Amino acid sequence: MADYSLVFLGVAAFAVFFVALAKAGFGGMIGSLAMPLVASVSDIPTAISVLLPTYVVMDLIVAWTYRKSVPFAFVWPMSLSGIAGVFLAAVVYRLVETTYLAIFLGLMSMLIGIKFFVQRARNGQKVIPVPDPTVRNWPRIIGLNGASGFTSFFLMGEAPIQLFMLPFRLAPQVYVAVLVWFFAIINWTKIPIVLAMGIVTIDSLWVSLMLLPIMPLGIMFGKYINSRLPKGPFYLVVHVLLIILGIYLILNAIRQISGASLG
Repeated sequence: MADYSLVFLGVAAFAVFFVALAKAGFGGMIGSLAMPLVASVSDIPTAISVLLPTYVVMDLIVAWTYRKSVPFAFVWPMSLSGIAGVFLAAVVYRLVETTYLAIFLGLMSMLIGIKFFVQRARNGQKVIPVPDPTVRNWPRIIGLNGASGFTSFFLMGEAPIQLFMLPFRLAPQVYVAVLVWFFAIINWTKIPIVLAMGIVTIDSLWVSLMLLPIMPLGIMFGKYINSRLPKGPFYLVVHVLLIILGIYLILNAIRQISGASLG
């Protein structure tokens, strides 16, 4: 049984609040902070087991909100590719020690943070042509959305799908709707998988249930921030934290591997 300490519960509560805030006020990208944050005070299986059920509930609510804005002809090939990535990630999860997965998670966290600052530095570059959304580039669809499904198994799937979607420059409402429905489909696909693998248990579901009341607070605060505070400094702090957490997870995993080899 996982050790749900007060520190863990406090960090998990903040993570749920933060993801709800991110969905309501800032879009999906900054929600990547939640998984490495919780994993830094526990481990990857515990973080997935507690956070995933709360994500599923949030996705259900937000997907219903955006049901009239989602272009399903655009979403279905993305979702099928993402589901394939989820199944591949489940196989990898079974075969690879969680300590090594922590290094992978740390690298993802760092790369998302670094990518943010690289894009900031390139803001003045020439804009590339907008691709036609009706023309399906299957290698790109399968590659990037499959990668997003794979990384989303570890609750950090936003980066590849952002790379896929940004060139289309969709209307904001449609852009958010596509993201919401993609991850709603992907996260609901994960439920039978994580139950069969024993990652999500009755005990972890109770903890997730305890955290759900925090979700409306995050949604309300996200809407408040969205309408009143500048997003720039907030994004900056979040991505700095992603880099710091990534370094911490990598160093902590290396320390555990070194300690095990010496032992």
